[in-house]
Amino acid sequence: MGINRRQMGLGLLATGIGGTAAYSLLSDGDLAALVTGQHADPIDLWGFIGGEKADFIRNPQVVAHLKRAHGLTIDARRAGSVEMVSEQQIFGQGPDFLWPSSSVMVEMARQHGVPVRRDQVIFNSPIVLYSWLPIVQALMAEGIVEERKPDFFVVDLKRLIEAVIEGRSWASLGVDRLYGQVIINATDPTKSNSGFMFAGLVANLLSDGVATTDGIGRHLDAIDHLFERMGYKEHSSGKLWNSYLNEGMGGKPLVIGYENQLIEFVLGQPDSWSRIRTSPMRPVALYPEPTVYSAHPLLSLNQNADRLIAALKDPVIQDMAWSDHGFRGQLGGAGNADLGIPGVPSQLDLIAPMPDARVMVAVLDSMRSLSTL
Repeated sequence: MGINRRQMGLGLLATGIGGTAAYSLLSDGDLAALVTGQHADPIDLWGFIGGEKADFIRNPQVVAHLKRAHGLTIDARRAGSVEMVSEQQIFGQGPDFLWPSSSVMVEMARQHGVPVRRDQVIFNSPIVLYSWLPIVQALMAEGIVEERKPDFFVVDLKRLIEAVIEGRSWASLGVDRLYGQVIINATDPTKSNSGFMFAGLVANLLSDGVATTDGIGRHLDAIDHLFERMGYKEHSSGKLWNSYLNEGMGGKPLVIGYENQLIEFVLGQPDSWSRIRTSPMRPVALYPEPTVYSAHPLLSLNQNADRLIAALKDPVIQDMAWSDHGFRGQLGGAGNADLGIPGVPSQLDLIAPMPDARVMVAVLDSMRSLSTL
């Protein structure tokens, strides 16, 4: 069918309008990146991130895409999520951004006078427990752990916490290979986010709902006791994860971590995983019900850092975050790529909100008072 002059004119007009609209949505730097492959307005940014995101921000593909498509070169320095938003000696150094691992940190940052310009959740990762297959099998026999689907294990965390608080032995739970009392290791909640999130989850479980300022006082002794039993606590989620892998079942029988840590290990070290995946001593992720999502909000502290928020929401970056590092998207769903890892759920339904900042400050203050005794 032929095209008359009027149709051709309307088509050209539509093309012109579409081009103008597209142009208006792109910065000069974005246009330069499209045409030349190099952003016309490069900037260097530095800031503090939680240790669990260190491998992501160092990923050569992430580094290259941020520089090429967004003109950003990032100097990311590791710090605990709690300390980066609450300790003047850290945020007072004048970073461009902070990237903690919990939305509660945004409110805490503002309470401590951090000049937050913008904040945006970039990723989500649920809090899980990591253990070892012989322990998991014993806990299944006790009814504390259930294998819902192949390699998808759900833990009754309240019963496990009660076992710790009551001082029960590993032998009483059927784990004869471990000496002493049941212990769960987490990071220091006054420094690091995974321990902080675990403390909030424990407060919720002991409160039979979301912990409140009116009721939290009744549970502070139990929370303090649970964390005091751990002894030395790492200040970084990444360091605790490494200790878990290095020390094995004898040194770290149960630890608190993020779902993405095992995923990242499997994806990043496929040869190692192929050797241990069928081992009777393999690592296992246990999903609490309910759990809490560790959101990863980026806090922009100046105008330049606003660009980093937009860059990290780039679909290319989001796809790499899931397919290379196991970070879920803003709404908590799995990414588009099939990771080929059994037991990783596409979606988690039983998610509890964290207690608000006032409750968590009361929890942290109670723990800090113990350390000064």
